Amino acid sequence: MKPFTSLLTAALLSAASLSACGGSENRMSIQEQTEKRFQLNPHPTKAYRIKIKINDAPGPLKLIGDMYVGYTAQNCSYVINELEGASTNPHKDIPNKIRQIGQDEYESIIYFDAMQDEDYFGKGVCKWEVENFGTAFKATGKPEETTFNVSDVMEKLIEKKTLTKYYWKARYPYYRNEDGSIALQNDGIEGMPKGVIGYVYFGADSLKGFNKEQLKNLFSISVTLEEIK
Repeated sequence: MKPFTSLLTAALLSAASLSACGGSENRMSIQEQTEKRFQLNPHPTKAYRIKIKINDAPGPLKLIGDMYVGYTAQNCSYVINELEGASTNPHKDIPNKIRQIGQDEYESIIYFDAMQDEDYFGKGVCKWEVENFGTAFKATGKPEETTFNVSDVMEKLIEKKTLTKYYWKARYPYYRNEDGSIALQNDGIEGMPKGVIGYVYFGADSLKGFNKEQLKNLFSISVTLEEIK
């Protein structure tokens, strides 16, 4: 299973590679057309509650999107470029609404069986599994502000029940370079949208390696998973 960091890197590399080969439009159309065939489960039953808690942030944080949950059918694959023989597993990202339940507290209801198991390619039933999750916050929502990403593989959240990400307070509201300028990314990368895009900050998975003085300069975002019975 791949966390969102790996997926983002893979997407960037794939976009550059496809453009260089001159076949990006064709391959993307194959993936987009195939993805439209993947059906949602009309009667999901495996409901879970994801709770998010922001702790000791240096200022207000604004939710900038839904809770995205990624699903993959590892037992199936399809060809996305016949010339190169490239294939991929069926994947689908589903947005789930997030509601605020208190000061710096949010929750989202997701379903582990949100996708419909079905024989999509005439080679047997594709079994969907939940793979990853993610959402993000900014100070006010301005494009150039730091994006505080909260994401990981679902397998880790299932195992530990609670995951915590740690962020430098100094990265709020902007991630700055050594010369004081605002750090930007994605601008000018082939295959990515043009424009001003602030730094995407994934945070640290643990406090290992931080000394007592550094700990004073961190804030955290915790994610908890609860089964709804």
